[in-house]
Amino acid sequence: MDNLPPLRKTTEEGKLYERRPETVALIQVCRELTSEQLCDRAEISARTHSEYIPSEVLVYFLRQTKTHNSDAQFGALYQLLQTRIKRVCPHSEVRLGEKDGAVAHLLDLQEFVLDDFAERVMCDRQVYDEKLDGFEVAFDHMVARRKHDAMRKMYRRDKPTTQLEYDEDGDIPFEVEEALARLNPASNSIEDEITYRFQLQRAIDTLPEDERRVINMIFAKIPSESKDPEVQTISKLLGCGPQTVRNRRDRAVKKLQQILETEAKNVN
Repeated sequence: MDNLPPLRKTTEEGKLYERRPETVALIQVCRELTSEQLCDRAEISARTHSEYIPSEVLVYFLRQTKTHNSDAQFGALYQLLQTRIKRVCPHSEVRLGEKDGAVAHLLDLQEFVLDDFAERVMCDRQVYDEKLDGFEVAFDHMVARRKHDAMRKMYRRDKPTTQLEYDEDGDIPFEVEEALARLNPASNSIEDEITYRFQLQRAIDTLPEDERRVINMIFAKIPSESKDPEVQTISKLLGCGPQTVRNRRDRAVKKLQQILETEAKNVN
């Protein structure tokens, strides 16, 4: 029987986030383990191992440590989750353009994701933080979204003239998603929605670098071109013409449609 405390974050439609059934089932099994047994089993890193514990389950138990003041268990699980984040999001520095021979933008994506996760965890230990709920639903997806959010923060202008409407969990912006919307499974399940978005991010990661950079900049709401010379544009950042940007965008969207047409069907 599922007697777990419900998650509190809601979708735009007002539906509560829900843990996946397999996550709930394994949490119930792991509740019977001692703290030492849980941590020992959590050390198993091979996902194909029969006793592998998914990260979503570890996040649940990490959050529960504040109720029984188990600093040792918290420390062990936190270190394991950090290791898993590093595995999903390898260390890499992203450079964008140069100015007077110096790198204009430099960002370690792994460090950004680790810091973001740490902040959410620490806030949750003080008072329930809904921003951590997504990690109990789809851990790898949330890591991918935080990585993408780091890219957006790097690409977008420091002081946009209009407020940019971003979901706090880094949802895919409308401009490109509109072209892929027909592939999204027609389901009211938050699990299916998150699965689709994770598939989309994974598909984006397979694109050639020039096309992937264009898509990431579109996500950052950077315009392809502008009559205002002070406005930072994709064309300026990449050193190419607006038509080249559009060509790369169109090629990227076509490839994403081809990839997701198969993957989206598998969701249902």
